[in-house]
Amino acid sequence: MNYKLQLIALLLMTSLWSNESVLLAGQTGKIAGKITERKSGEPIIGASVVVQGTKLGASSDFEGDYSIGNVPPGTYTLQITSVGYKTATVRNVVVKIDLTTTIDLKMEETIVELGEAVVIEAERPLVQKDLTSTSVSVSSEELKVMPVENINQVINLQAGVVGGHFRGGRSGEVAYLVDGIPVNNPLTGGAGFIPEISAIREMEVISGTFNAEYGQAMSGVVNSVTQDGSSEFHGTVGVYVGDYFTNHTDVFLNLDKLNLTRTINYQFSLSGPLPLIPNLTFFTTGRMQNEEGHLYGKRVYNVWDRAPTFPDENNRTVWINHNTGDGAMVPMNPFKKVSFNGKITYGMDAWKISYSGFWDKASWKSYDHSFRWTPDGILTHYSENWMQNIQLNHVLGQATYHSLKLSLSKYTGKGYLYADPYDPRYVDEYQGQPLSNYTFRSGGNQTWRYENKSQTLIGQYQITSQINKQHKIGAGVEARLHSVFDHGTNITNALVGQVDSLGNPLFKITYPQLHTIGNQQYQKYPYEASAYIQDKIEYDIMIINAGIRFDYFNPNAKLLADLQNPMRNHLFDSISTLSGKIPNPKGPAGTMVAAKEKIQISPRFGISFPITDQGIIHFSYGHFFQIPSFNNLYQNSEYLVSPTNRLQTTMGNPDIDAQRTVMYELGLQQAFTTNLSLDFTVYYRDIRNLLGMEIIKTHEGFNYARFINRDYGNVRGIILSLEKRFEDYYSVRADYTYQIAEGNASDPLSVYYNNQTDPPIETNKKVVPLDWDQRSTLNVSINVGEQGDWMTGVIVNYGSGFPYTESQRVSGGLRFENGGLKPPTYNVDFRAEKTFDLFGLQANAFVLIYNLLDIKNEINVNDASGRANVDLFTDEGGPIYGLNTLQEYLNNPTSFSAPRNVRIGFNLVF
Repeated sequence: MNYKLQLIALLLMTSLWSNESVLLAGQTGKIAGKITERKSGEPIIGASVVVQGTKLGASSDFEGDYSIGNVPPGTYTLQITSVGYKTATVRNVVVKIDLTTTIDLKMEETIVELGEAVVIEAERPLVQKDLTSTSVSVSSEELKVMPVENINQVINLQAGVVGGHFRGGRSGEVAYLVDGIPVNNPLTGGAGFIPEISAIREMEVISGTFNAEYGQAMSGVVNSVTQDGSSEFHGTVGVYVGDYFTNHTDVFLNLDKLNLTRTINYQFSLSGPLPLIPNLTFFTTGRMQNEEGHLYGKRVYNVWDRAPTFPDENNRTVWINHNTGDGAMVPMNPFKKVSFNGKITYGMDAWKISYSGFWDKASWKSYDHSFRWTPDGILTHYSENWMQNIQLNHVLGQATYHSLKLSLSKYTGKGYLYADPYDPRYVDEYQGQPLSNYTFRSGGNQTWRYENKSQTLIGQYQITSQINKQHKIGAGVEARLHSVFDHGTNITNALVGQVDSLGNPLFKITYPQLHTIGNQQYQKYPYEASAYIQDKIEYDIMIINAGIRFDYFNPNAKLLADLQNPMRNHLFDSISTLSGKIPNPKGPAGTMVAAKEKIQISPRFGISFPITDQGIIHFSYGHFFQIPSFNNLYQNSEYLVSPTNRLQTTMGNPDIDAQRTVMYELGLQQAFTTNLSLDFTVYYRDIRNLLGMEIIKTHEGFNYARFINRDYGNVRGIILSLEKRFEDYYSVRADYTYQIAEGNASDPLSVYYNNQTDPPIETNKKVVPLDWDQRSTLNVSINVGEQGDWMTGVIVNYGSGFPYTESQRVSGGLRFENGGLKPPTYNVDFRAEKTFDLFGLQANAFVLIYNLLDIKNEINVNDASGRANVDLFTDEGGPIYGLNTLQEYLNNPTSFSAPRNVRIGFNLVF
């Protein structure tokens, strides 16, 4: 089915729902309460409640109750009027995504309207009574004072999140949304696009169970709502510079002196009305980053160098240094990025239409320790992403509103050393190979290259209706149409084994034929659909979130009919009888059958009980499903197997089932004062059908590894959080997490890696600690200052050691997977800022320091010593030839956390 036909079907489907009555799930909140007479306590009927600066409002009913839905997150002022009563104004009313802000008001009588008004400051409750699972909302104002620069840093500060793993789950199990639209890259499963912090109105991080509106996620949801245009012109421009600076120069090269030009960042934002057309506003922001990074190499060798060896008269290996490098320091993990996003919004009466566009382009390198003396030999990665959204919102009545969204996104990734695949600067990949386990390369370059593309068209319809005081019903449908492409290849030497007159190997660039081993690609068109219905039931004694979700997925691909008979487009066109066995295949080599469609039903339930006027208990439960990333479904779609005795081939599986998690959570929120509260949560996750692998032997006797639903795990944990809201010049938030994350495998490729050894490592049949099983995690955030004048902030992190597998040489020949423990980690980040007037404009100067104390945390360790730069068995790695010392090689900078990073900046607000 082509895109045009699918789009027509999608629009027909959404039109069938357009007569239902329903919210902008995941993008807005609600204001509700009761209006009564101060003296008698009787309800006031027909009082008008208006959200100033918007077209939102409601009237109180016969019981004095009112409800205003579809309110974007932010801080508002309410105006309440009623004949015979003083006008009341309630300021600083904070609305958060998916939550209800309760504003009750007692109005005072007046005989004659004299313009009298009552101004009230809204109280912000520390306990959110309708929160039935763990969720943290961070406003744009809070983001401004945090020592962070991007969303990922905010995410990793949340309780239960360890290095991007939500509550013990694998990476890639989180759904990312921007303005209600999923933005995960379907090929990789990670975030395909993340807006800049300056563009965010509010972001929500859900690490507990989540409502039925959210799908294709097993561990968490990151939901960002972007800024709308303002009625008046506003803008910011900013710049900062920075550098890494450390005393640990034995590990980190070229960081002994501070050079603030090695990191440069420019950014701007602009918002306001567009001319000529009333009610038409815009918001735009852009950012440019250029960072050299903290990992440097020394150009001892150029890529064309080599270090030949020969035996001397005593049969000792002699090394000849043919290096031509200039000794310059070269960045080996630089990062460059340009991003831009804009939104145009038009509102009139009950209608609101918005168009938003996002674009970013980046390049970076990934450090390779073996190339530390030949830093020009590593390839560069490139990405370019864009997304366009059109959103139509319509208010059908005081209590009902719906939305229609269309989104088109495209994510592109490439990687190569030189743009021209036949660039004469390429050399043989074997040139300059390390001479032992502990020496750097003496020349050579990385020779592989790749390109991947994914494009997704999304149509989404949602509707919400507050059908009465107790029930808010929400429902929605969504369809996603994907196009995914992946290609990867590697240079081979057409003259392999040939030498010139001096005995030097000859080299001529060539590539394997397309659709053969070493040069494979695929183009697939999967599609999926979903629907949900959700009811939020609100009573004084309890609040319930109950919903159910339906998900449909069609991989739109084929797989092998006989898994032992994959050979096609290969040397073996028929079944080999070399083994002496005559197989009985189901058909000719490579016979294919269609992969099956997948359907999941996911019930979700959450309930909260107020136990006091300042405390609640909540419980939540749910089933969560997620289709693995498409690269795991479609890789090696030609089903080619390397005809060797070693296991060298992996295959995707388009018939894979959805991965599944059942999650439980029980929590307590309790406020002690108006600015001090405690949150205690316990949780458990049962994880099944995780991605793993099986080994298949073909009829020819060759082995390959294939993805299947094989792995499993479980996670249980306790979170204790204490918050002191900003008052009396300071605020404090501290959370402690104790968590046990266990499973049979941390990596879906574990079976493949275990079968690389001789004899193979036996696959786990019981649970062991997972690689990210950090038992104790502590985060403390402190802000001190005077808002609008000066502010300092500190974030302190502690984490107990991660597990690792000890060498069998240490454990007496026995293998205990993840039986060892790495050292614990510590970190302190610091931010200070000062706001002042500059020529009538508001200016802001700041300093931001990551890893303030320059702590050298050991994050990767040697399996023999349990330390980052110590190996107890170096004698087994072969002799050191003099290219480098043993300690130079063991001081791998990627085994340690990044050193101190200083940034100094200036912002101007107008």
